[in-house]
Amino acid sequence: MKRLVLFAAVALAIANGIGAAAAAELPIYESTGFPITAHQVSVMGAGHVEEASSVPALTLGGMPASPSQIQVLTVHKQLLGGKPQS
Repeated sequence: MKRLVLFAAVALAIANGIGAAAAAELPIYESTGFPITAHQVSVMGAGHVEEASSVPALTLGGMPASPSQIQVLTVHKQLLGGKPQS
């Protein structure tokens, strides 16, 4: 019986410690501008790897957007034969 009480006390202490040590969000890494997982960092090495910002750096109209999304969504004027294309 003494062993059961001790085991219950240890289990309760571990359960209380797990909630306090949990991370709110896992870190995101990038290498030369491309997203990379923690496993890829461990395999490929940590050269040129940075932790990505959790706040988007680029926005379009107040919404987060990647550089390719901004390029696609912005209006482009192309000249064909000297006349602007509408």
